[in-house]
Amino acid sequence: MSRAFRLGLAWLRTSRQSVSIYCVGAIAGVTVYYLYNDQRIASRRQQLIKRRKELQLDTTKSHEQYRFSSLNIGGRFVNPFDTWRDKTLWDFVRWLCTRTSGNGLPKDMDELDRTLPVVTPHFALLNALSRSANVRPHGGAGDSVEYAEYPDPSELDPRSTVTATWLGQSTCFVQMDGLNILTDPIFKRRTVFSWLGPERLRPVPCQLEDLPRPDIVLVSHNHFDHLDSDVVRQLGNTVTWYVPLGLRGWFARRGIYKVKELDWWQESEYTDADTGRNFRIISTPAQHWSGRNGLDSNSSLWTGFLVKGANSSVFHCGDTGYCPAFKEIGAKYGPVSLAILPIGSYEPRWYMCHQHIDPDDAVRIHQDVQARNSIGVHWGTFMMSDEHYLAPPRDLATACAKYGVLDGLFVAPQFGKTRLYFS
Repeated sequence: MSRAFRLGLAWLRTSRQSVSIYCVGAIAGVTVYYLYNDQRIASRRQQLIKRRKELQLDTTKSHEQYRFSSLNIGGRFVNPFDTWRDKTLWDFVRWLCTRTSGNGLPKDMDELDRTLPVVTPHFALLNALSRSANVRPHGGAGDSVEYAEYPDPSELDPRSTVTATWLGQSTCFVQMDGLNILTDPIFKRRTVFSWLGPERLRPVPCQLEDLPRPDIVLVSHNHFDHLDSDVVRQLGNTVTWYVPLGLRGWFARRGIYKVKELDWWQESEYTDADTGRNFRIISTPAQHWSGRNGLDSNSSLWTGFLVKGANSSVFHCGDTGYCPAFKEIGAKYGPVSLAILPIGSYEPRWYMCHQHIDPDDAVRIHQDVQARNSIGVHWGTFMMSDEHYLAPPRDLATACAKYGVLDGLFVAPQFGKTRLYFS
């Protein structure tokens, strides 16, 4: 082995020009292989979509089993929807060359404080609706002016109360029927590392340790702005993680084994050890993609989650483009007490429409899943698209008026403000 190594070094010293030629050839070969493989997968995807439509004619089968079940080709998940189109390298380059800059962000921080205020969560309320084992000391933010009209937390029944506290991007702390839920957690200042990735426009309203302890965590997909590895290490096996198909191994490599991996339409039951209450956690279809580096693209699935308790239900959509699966979700599981729907990262539409809904699409999903109330998330946190930073709530108001959604039923919440609903 050592002799072969020495011979290899000698060859490299005498053949530097050849080495550079071989490297260029290797890179070109790998590029051609990936382009060919992408084309092969795209062709196969279309064939399978067509086949699934034909199978719908078989009335003995439930059609979502075919048309809206997940699809894996050659070890990679793909979208089984006609509404999806794969992006090419040229699409990405075109977007970079034509995108606008700034997003209308003010240079004056006072202006940003006024337009995107950060509110302290109602910790007294959150603790009052949590099991005693989950309660944490808080700084007493429940007496602020934002919560002056809220009822006394001690008078509320956890079995008929739903709270939702938006912490930025798609991270929400939700309570329903006494269950504490954390969605797509990220508390970092930047998406990837402390020095890499888009930076938060506004500070996170609170830290993870300030909140009551979550019982379960819902992870819709593995993008950095939806799955913070620091939070995974911090919570570890103290919670139950619900993740899409193919993501359990990522957690196992970090010593996390309390993980439920679900395929679309698959269900898992969670039982509260203290109260004995049962909850159904259901994985639902979405139109998106996954990956944390260039080597693991679509090696794991992407999903939404529906949590159903005895008295209420919460739908966490995750990232998605609009697709016909949402009508099926509503028909199968609606009505929904509260839907958490993305309303940002949608411009330019020619590039973003297949992977991110806009507020108009979000209102359609609100109606498709038969949501009584919805909150709009995934905006104003990390600017990764071209729309004005205040466009999502404005466009949401326009869409609600267009589709006849009454005021207050679908809102773009303030950062950190705890919203209260009754089932």
